[in-house]
Amino acid sequence: MKKLYIALLLTAASFGAFAQQTPRNTPAAFELRQQRSLWQRSGNPAGLQLDQPYRYSQLKAGYEAYDGNFHRPQEGVSGNRQIVETQGGIFLDSCYLTGSFNYRREGIKEASFNASIIDPFRGMPYIIADLNPSDWVQQHYQLQFGIATPSYGRWSWGLGASYNASSGAKQRDIRTENYYYALSITPGVVYALAPNQHLGLNLRYANVKEEATMSNVNTYVDQTYYELLGLGTAVSMLGSGRTNNYEGDSWGGGLQYRYSGKATLFLHLNYLVEAEDLTISFTVPRDGASVLRKSWEAGATVQQESSRLLHTLGARYYNRHIDGIQYITQRDNSGSQQGWMTLAKYVRSTFKTTEASLDYSIVGKKGNNDYSWLANFSARYRKLNDEYILPHSFKRTENAYIQVGAKKNFRLGSSQLLVGLNAGYNRNLSGGYEYNGANKDYVIVTQLETNDYRYLASDFIRAELPVTFSFPIGKEKKNVMFVNGYAGYTKAEGFGFDHRVTYGAAVGANF
Repeated sequence: MKKLYIALLLTAASFGAFAQQTPRNTPAAFELRQQRSLWQRSGNPAGLQLDQPYRYSQLKAGYEAYDGNFHRPQEGVSGNRQIVETQGGIFLDSCYLTGSFNYRREGIKEASFNASIIDPFRGMPYIIADLNPSDWVQQHYQLQFGIATPSYGRWSWGLGASYNASSGAKQRDIRTENYYYALSITPGVVYALAPNQHLGLNLRYANVKEEATMSNVNTYVDQTYYELLGLGTAVSMLGSGRTNNYEGDSWGGGLQYRYSGKATLFLHLNYLVEAEDLTISFTVPRDGASVLRKSWEAGATVQQESSRLLHTLGARYYNRHIDGIQYITQRDNSGSQQGWMTLAKYVRSTFKTTEASLDYSIVGKKGNNDYSWLANFSARYRKLNDEYILPHSFKRTENAYIQVGAKKNFRLGSSQLLVGLNAGYNRNLSGGYEYNGANKDYVIVTQLETNDYRYLASDFIRAELPVTFSFPIGKEKKNVMFVNGYAGYTKAEGFGFDHRVTYGAAVGANF
């Protein structure tokens, strides 16, 4: 950890050596820059130079925690995180380079029904679930960069890449030790149709892998565990678990269009195909299951900016379809002893997600690089439709969520105090869970899937209060130090849920 902090400080110092003298490094200025950076948010690195970039760097460290019984069964009852983040942007000759590094250590308390995967919500239904609520200790690292060339005639080129690595350890039998990584690369290009019109294209490839090795410390007591197949269908086993090896690849791309006039119009369309296989055991491998995920996203953003106000209106649509594929395998007991043979494979389950959202914000500017106040409104619709084909079972929910928020920037001499308030309400529109397979008395049906449906179908209200205090530092007062904190409260209605509390604080510096 000591070497990690030294590396982060050196990274921040190297970016800070190039910091501009303009007052663009307050927390409010960072928020304003993020709202204007439409190309950066699109995922096409070739458009970074069209976002009016400048040199900056940020380093911060923080702590977060959560508690309360309003959570999904595979989430922790409570937990905490320690976070270190650094990011920056710099010009290298005529190219523009951005980069970031994030580290997060998380202690999860009393998570249930998960003994084989770090993130049980990443779209992989084929995992091991045991009966013992357990703590988890996880560490996550994320490193990414993007670089954009200047315009060569009408063309601009860019390249982005990211590397994520995680480790996790379950602290109670059945124990598991997990290692995960994901590596992605994103090349992009932007073509200028006219001085105020640009067309972008980016491609994306990623490779992921997660290994899980399970064991019991108390070897005298075998544990009951379940091989999950989807929506309550499961196979009950007794022992110390197994070794799981998840490997996957993904391919995709995106299109972008921007028009700049009295207002800015930005359109984007993304498509992604992901295939991931589960192999059981390294010594005698057996095909366990596979998933094929297909997702696409479309969005439109309109921005209109004057000397006093910045208006942003955005709409987004997202659709994801997952096919769950199961295998029929047989052990080769002939003289050749070839291990496990795959006889057939079938799509046995599907998992569908549909989302639509509308967002509007208005910002009262303070000069060109800061703001005095902002207000926002968002409305979101989300539909889940998961099915196990035969025997037919389903889990379905439809929800609508509305949120309003505001933030005020108070000037206290040379310091600033940002105070915000966000309030939201979730309304369940419809839903249901029905299991028609064998072994309806399994806890996978009566507790895991039933309580997961109840969480997804719950109405709730949510409020959050973020506060940030910042002040200039250094002899020339060009750098800014900040302290921020937030507290959130969610109150659920029905199904026996009560509440969820989240809170956190961080200290950092902008250079």
